[in-house]
Amino acid sequence: MKELMNLSTYKVEMDIFDSDWGKIANFLTRHQLDGIELYVDHSPLPEIPGHLIEGVHLPYWMGRHRAWLDDSVFSSDVEEAEKTYLFGGQSREEIVGNFRKAMENASLLDASYGVFHVAYVELEHVFTRSFNCTDYDVMDTTAEFLNESVEAFSSGEPPVRLFFENLWWPGLTFLDAGPIRHFTEQLDFDNWAFVLDVGHLMNATKECREEECAVDTVLDVLSKLPEDIVDRIEGMHFHHSLSGEIMQSDPDSSIPEGFEEMAFFDRLGKVMEVVEKMDQHMPFTHERCSEIVEYVSPDYLTHEFIIHDLQSIDEKIRTQRAALNRRSV
Repeated sequence: MKELMNLSTYKVEMDIFDSDWGKIANFLTRHQLDGIELYVDHSPLPEIPGHLIEGVHLPYWMGRHRAWLDDSVFSSDVEEAEKTYLFGGQSREEIVGNFRKAMENASLLDASYGVFHVAYVELEHVFTRSFNCTDYDVMDTTAEFLNESVEAFSSGEPPVRLFFENLWWPGLTFLDAGPIRHFTEQLDFDNWAFVLDVGHLMNATKECREEECAVDTVLDVLSKLPEDIVDRIEGMHFHHSLSGEIMQSDPDSSIPEGFEEMAFFDRLGKVMEVVEKMDQHMPFTHERCSEIVEYVSPDYLTHEFIIHDLQSIDEKIRTQRAALNRRSV
């Protein structure tokens, strides 16, 4: 199993390492990590030392499901930046083209895999948690989108192995094998697997408030999945989220006052404040976390945290690797 860390080329994260890939390489060596899972979109790639990149995280367009069903979103009176951020482009054809470019970028980096979220949530839903669709609905549009995106490649297969990631919104949650089967049976290509995001699964159960009990909850959910689905989990995003109290609380019946009049990125900021309380991305400290890894036996494990500064990311990785390897910090 290869152990990785997450990173993007966004300035806020690169500044932590003084935009010096040599310092990033030294950080990996210090923590005995095998490489990076790098966020990659459809933009031209900057200069990146490919030997440090093991996998990539492809873009997630929160509202792509609705855009796939309703072309009117592209003619709505919304900023172009908002359409691209939420839907993936200014038209259905542009969404497909942008995703193909992202996959090609992953291939240029010789990545072993590319992570893709199979989920649907729009800004208002984060407050109301009221959706007008099911897991099956999201699976249908996602399979159609992926098939159309992949069919342009001469091999009929994506140029990078696609790893489908779970969230706690409608789509792939790992709580029920039914929608998973429904989704995979519609795919016209074979170069895919799953990545289990452990914290996201904890959020989906709405039960996790304490670390050791959360481990039991995750293992219980996984034990109820068919063996062939678990066997296809080749990657893991490793962290915990003990937000059960928040997930079980009654959602706000309406969005915040004045929300609709805010500029897009101001609205997004308000949403992310709520999401970060739900999706905590904290390091495991209890040695029983290794039981999850042993049960799934992934090929790649990414220590996935929110990166604010060098000291905190250093401490989080050190803490979690110590718990995973059953030794004291």
